[in-house]
Amino acid sequence: MRISDMNRRGVRYDSKAWERMGDKFTNNYEQGMLDFRKNIIDAVIERSFRIPPTLLEIACADGWFIEQLRAQGYMGIYTGIDITPSLIERAKKRMPYERFLVGDATDMDYSDNLCDFVLCAGILMHLDAWSDAVREACRVSSKYVMFSTYGTYSPEGTYRIDDPKNSFVNRYCTMEHLMGFVPAAFKLMEFKSFPRPTEYMFQFLYERKQ
Repeated sequence: MRISDMNRRGVRYDSKAWERMGDKFTNNYEQGMLDFRKNIIDAVIERSFRIPPTLLEIACADGWFIEQLRAQGYMGIYTGIDITPSLIERAKKRMPYERFLVGDATDMDYSDNLCDFVLCAGILMHLDAWSDAVREACRVSSKYVMFSTYGTYSPEGTYRIDDPKNSFVNRYCTMEHLMGFVPAAFKLMEFKSFPRPTEYMFQFLYERKQ
């Protein structure tokens, strides 16, 4: 798996932007949008008692989610991947007994149907190739897949805003557009919208059809 600031599809994604943000990123990540993150934790915990609980978290950052999940009683096998090596190192220090790997959301070196639950939270909005990340997450999921991204109800539809200062993209998707890239093998189980001062956070939970 080749990791660089320009992936093989030519998508501009500067992983060093997250390194430059350092503790500012971590603090914002942990303190803001608590209702949005609580819903993710509740969804994983609820379903971990119904299925063999293997979880893959795409864009795991510094391990915040798995720390919270363990505190809530999640007992399953966990793997977290992130494209930024320094965040993976921080995750390993934070949760030394968990499995963290450097990896690319749009090109994962994993077999089909690998994990029962695939979590892809807070990364689609920063990728030009976000539809590839959607397909990859669905490909490696055997049961559930959960997405979150910036959402819009604007008639403009899906659009992007570049952030030259931090070297990444902020993309805003309509619900219909994102759903159009989820394979037909999955059905939508839950959709929630979390309003923020300048945008929405959309959250989707899908289940693979029998």
